[in-house]
Amino acid sequence: MADKKRVLSFFREWGMIFLIIVITIIASIVRPAFLTGSNMMNILRAYSTIGIASVGMAFAIIGGGMDLSVGSTISLSAVITMLIVNAQTINGVIPIYTSLLVIVVGIAVGGIVGAINGGIMAVVNGKMAESFIITYAMQIVVGAVAQAVVKGNFQAALYKEGLFKQFGIGVTPVIFFLVVAAIMEFILMKTVFGRSLFFLGANMKAAKMAGVRTKYVRFMSHLICGMCAGLAGVLVVSRVNSASVLQGSGYEFDAMVCVAIGGTSLDGGSGSITKTVLGVLVIGFLLTALNVLGVQSNAQLIVRGVVIVVAVTLDTFNKTAKMKEVLK
Repeated sequence: MADKKRVLSFFREWGMIFLIIVITIIASIVRPAFLTGSNMMNILRAYSTIGIASVGMAFAIIGGGMDLSVGSTISLSAVITMLIVNAQTINGVIPIYTSLLVIVVGIAVGGIVGAINGGIMAVVNGKMAESFIITYAMQIVVGAVAQAVVKGNFQAALYKEGLFKQFGIGVTPVIFFLVVAAIMEFILMKTVFGRSLFFLGANMKAAKMAGVRTKYVRFMSHLICGMCAGLAGVLVVSRVNSASVLQGSGYEFDAMVCVAIGGTSLDGGSGSITKTVLGVLVIGFLLTALNVLGVQSNAQLIVRGVVIVVAVTLDTFNKTAKMKEVLK
């Protein structure tokens, strides 16, 4: 009986990851090149920006909310970044100070969006339902602002070399992702704010009664989410050497899938950045495996939908099982 409980506990916590690892192994058998070092690096590089957005999303979800404006925030950060970079490019070269400046600007742009989201949520004492509506409305507003900034026009890069171009190639975006993840994991697990965020997501009323500054914690969780999205927008531009108002389309849902796959409860109150990183890797390996296996794009969308349903189902089953254990 004890062994059975351990097996069930393992699959509740790691079942989805275990399943997709199996799929990855199958893909490597069919296409041995799948597990080459260069392909692994390509996967890590391609999903680093989604990873950074997912880390920010994890903060919002752990705190009992969500942020549907992440995709639009990435788009706004991307088009503003490209405008600044192109304006400062001289003879195809981007000055070093401009490369560093756009990182600050991108994070600031995301921070402004996150601060607005967090401010509204703090005022209305919002929970999951309120965050859904508020951030959905912000998604529309931010998308419209991005449209206005570039008048809907596609922005092609004018630069050919410079430090900024290095942000999106080689191991650099992976380093950005891992550094952000490490910092956020420390904040979440080792600070008073992190503990308060878990408390807030688990039970807002109890958190208030315990003296937690719930409005401040809620505000900060959305601020961090927005800042991560802003940085992701900068790195996307560097990687693809272009920007458009659709740059971040769908990123908010990809981020939520990665967070859910990583075992973070969509009801809030539990989760970790380390497991979110694992969730990003799982999604990256899965979708790349589907491409390697020649699965059509429509079928891949179906797989994504199934993954979301299974992840939510596992989350619900996990919470139910834990509740039964507590009541025994």
